[in-house]
Amino acid sequence: MGSKSPSFPTYFPYLPEAASYVLPKVRVADLPVASRPVPPRETWISEKYGKSNEEYLASGQRDVNDMLRILQAADVSLARLGNILEFGCGDGRMIRCLDHLADGREIWGADIDASRIIWCKQHLTPPFRFVTTTTVPHLPFEDRHFGLIYAGSVFTHIDDLADAWLAELRRVLRPGGALFITVHLKNDVALLREKHARSGLASLLRNSPDYETYAGSDYDMFTIGRSSASYVFYDLDYLRKSLEPQFRIASVTPEVRLYQNAVLLERL
Repeated sequence: MGSKSPSFPTYFPYLPEAASYVLPKVRVADLPVASRPVPPRETWISEKYGKSNEEYLASGQRDVNDMLRILQAADVSLARLGNILEFGCGDGRMIRCLDHLADGREIWGADIDASRIIWCKQHLTPPFRFVTTTTVPHLPFEDRHFGLIYAGSVFTHIDDLADAWLAELRRVLRPGGALFITVHLKNDVALLREKHARSGLASLLRNSPDYETYAGSDYDMFTIGRSSASYVFYDLDYLRKSLEPQFRIASVTPEVRLYQNAVLLERL
């Protein structure tokens, strides 16, 4: 028999194991979202978030502004779209910047990291709602519930299940709705070798012999790693053909979130 494949969790439970937590009756609901706490710095998941609370908040607003600018350029009306889902919301760094859109609609955040979802429930509810999900392609929402779904730095890490997750997002997105995702495309290879060569991601990838081999090849798609921490790169034509039965690509914007591409999709 061959060696046993490594086992990866379907979600990341609240840590440490058996730790207790509480959702207090009196939380921060009366505080404006902008005045609410920032997650502990040791839980921040990216070097791009900065080194201070102010930089952390600014990074979330920057990424939201980029998304709203791209939606506006494509004549996408947020007022028309209705309910919003952030797929892979982490600790709410972006969703907290949507408080001006919260009246009259549901805005949900979903993530596989229960610790971060609990923090969001403690500090960002209301007006936002949060749910812990798993790596299995299923979301606890009815068909066509959302008009806008966005996922930043999520499909950069989903390999085998990318097609299944796109199909599930399509299920909960209404016809004509918008899906905003960020992905790594071939142009990001040059960015990580030149403009962002000193970034943590560039350093990590340089230490992978597979990356140096695959990145220089004529590929449709490749993945470095085989877990929720994979790094996935696409050829745009291949990605387009993969998406076409379910979505129409409305725009592709390079250098979003430093070295990713924003792909705006319309649900067919």
